[in-house]
Amino acid sequence: VIHGAERGETAALLLSPQKPLFRNPTSADLTDNGSQFTFFLTSPLQAFCQLVGISAADATEKDIVDKAENILLSAFSEWELKLCTLTSLDLVWAQVISDPFLRRIILRFIFCRSVLSLFSLSEDSCQYLPECLPPLPDYVSPTSEVVHYNVQRLAISLGVTECFHFDASLHPMRDMPK
Repeated sequence: VIHGAERGETAALLLSPQKPLFRNPTSADLTDNGSQFTFFLTSPLQAFCQLVGISAADATEKDIVDKAENILLSAFSEWELKLCTLTSLDLVWAQVISDPFLRRIILRFIFCRSVLSLFSLSEDSCQYLPECLPPLPDYVSPTSEVVHYNVQRLAISLGVTECFHFDASLHPMRDMPK
C-alpha cells in the first residue's frame, strides 16, 4: 500500500513473510525467538539452523560453526561488493547501501529470502517468502547463481542439503568440498 503512494522520496521496504517456515514446526520455539524474519535479520546463521532443525547442541562443534560462519561472511562480502559497484542499482537502494548498518540488513535480507525460497515446501511458497520494494537487482535474486551457490555451500557444510531444492546445473556438487 505504501509503495508507489509515497510523497517525496520513494520508500525502501523489506517486508516479512506472512507465515514462518520450519523443517520441524513442533520443535521451533516461536515464543523465545519472535519473528523468523527478524531472527534472519539479526542472527542469520542461528535462524538458518532453526529453520532446518539444527539445535544449539547439534551445532556446538566449533570447527563446523566456524566453517559455516566463514561461508556466510564470504557470501555477504561477495554480494556487498557487487551491490556497491552496480551502476544499475535502483536509486532508493543506492541511497541506503552506503550506510554500513542498512547494508548489513539488506545482505541478511538477501540471504533470508534465498534460503526460504530454496527450502523444501509442500504448499504454496509465496506466503513464506519476504519481499522487497523496489526490487533488488537480479544478481541477488533468490534464483541467481551466486546466491544459490552460497546457500548450497552453507547447507553442505551443515549437512542439511536434503532440506532444499538446489538446481544441480548451477554448480555441480562434485566440485564442492564436504
